[in-house]
Formats: sequence, C-alpha cells, structure tokens
Amino acid sequence: MWIPKYWAKSIQTVQGTGGQKATFSCWQWSDQSPEDARHKAEDRARQIAQKILNRETLNRYGYGDRPLREEVLQSITNSAGQQIAVITRNAYGAQVLNTASAMFIDIDFPDPGKQKPPAQRGWLFNRQPSGPSSDPESVYTQKVADWAATRRDLGIRVYRTLAGLRCLITNQLFDPTQGQTLDMMRELESDPLYIRLCQAQECFRARLTPKPWRCGASQPPSTFPWESTKQELDYRQWERRYDQASAGYITCRLVMRLGPETIHPDVLPIVSVHDRYTCSDPNGTLA
Repeated sequence: MWIPKYWAKSIQTVQGTGGQKATFSCWQWSDQSPEDARHKAEDRARQIAQKILNRETLNRYGYGDRPLREEVLQSITNSAGQQIAVITRNAYGAQVLNTASAMFIDIDFPDPGKQKPPAQRGWLFNRQPSGPSSDPESVYTQKVADWAATRRDLGIRVYRTLAGLRCLITNQLFDPTQGQTLDMMRELESDPLYIRLCQAQECFRARLTPKPWRCGASQPPSTFPWESTKQELDYRQWERRYDQASAGYITCRLVMRLGPETIHPDVLPIVSVHDRYTCSDPNGTLA
C-alpha cells in the first residue's frame, strides 16, 4: 500500500531575469518522520525552482501518479503483526478502508442518460437479465451471481450501496497491480478511475462512512495535512458535526453471499471492520 504517514509543503518564490516573480508550492511525503518529509519537500522545491529559472518543461502529476494526501486514522494487522489495511480520511471527509490484498469491487448502476455503447461494456453489463424484474438491485445482483457461477472458486459478499453494488472476495487474496486482478474488476465494470487508483496506490479501497452531502453535512473546511493549528481545530469541529449528521446513515447493506463460505485469515478482520462501520444498523439510510 502506498499511503505515507507524513506530509510537508515547501513554498518557493522565483524571480526571473525580467524581474517577474512566480510563487509555487510543493508537497512531499515520508514514512520516516515529518522532518524527512519537510527535507524532501524543500529539496524538490529547489529542483523545481531551478527548472523554472532554466525555462525547462515541468512534469505535471496526474490522477494516481502520487500517493493521496489522506490522514491515517487506524492500522489493521493480521495474526502475524503485518499491516494488511489502514483507515484514512479522504478529501471530502469520509473514512476509507484501504486494503493490501482483500479485493473490493464497486459496481455503479448505469445512469440512463449516460449509457455506454455496447462495445465498451464489460462482461457483466453485456449480459441480459435472467428474470423479469427491472429493479436495478435485483437485476445486477443476478448478473453478479451469473458471473460468480463462472468462478465457483471465489467466495463473494455482495453489498448494496446507494449507487450500486460493492463486492468483497473473501477466500482469496489479490495483488491490485496484477493484470489478472484488473481484468476481473473490468469484467464487473468497476469504475475505470477506481481501477487506476487501486493500481497506482497498490491497494483496494472501500468508503466506510457516508458522503457529507448525502447526510446533510457541509463540506470540510480544509484538507489534510493542515497548515496551522487553527486549520486543524476548525477541521475537528467540522468532523464532530459530520459525525452527528451521519448518525442513522449507513454506507451499504449485505444482500448476498456467493461461493465458498471459508474466509481467508487476512480477510476476516477486513470483513469485521468493514461491516461494523458500514452496515451495523439494519434501519440505517443508505448514503
């Protein structure tokens, strides 16, 4: 998993030969210490400043090209003491479970106004519904069941989310960077950006808590890492309001189990944490 513990930002101002000034910021990361992250940020900022002075082309980072700046809230280990997952808080304030090898696959129900051409669809959505129901949950759980029938070696837990389904494979471990893993996710029409992020971050991700706008909460006032004590205090106040607003909401509910019931020892704590956060309230509203 590519989830650094520490982040630091360096701000630099460069004055060109014509007298014009350019100010820029540079974030860097470290697993060793905040000081190591700060040194890396300063070194990288100096390199960028020199490139600007030399009028060299700067590389631009794209989606998934660097680790996400997310606060690490909790580490989850297996019986051997190895870290197998971490819980982080994402840019809009929801808690996210990041797993090293327990594969989550998110499937969004198609938006009727944004249908893909048939040639671009994967195995799952190219299949015709096997029953008369037009309810999206019934249609797509059946499609997942049909797919699982071709992979009887896999144990799968299927959850309903507000916008679709979430699958968790329970009896096997997967490398999120391997082609076979990515092909399985594509077959089930997982979001392409999610697939790319899993590959780049070397982990799978599952949102544990509701999106703020779905439970009446505001967006967070800032993003991690905070640049002042006041900024963090304001964020913690928002966090308390978000926790209050999200009470009574759930992220998903379990609708189906498929295949072998055996759960891999490294997936067992993942299932426990995931279900405790996401679907412990049977009367909760999906958000």
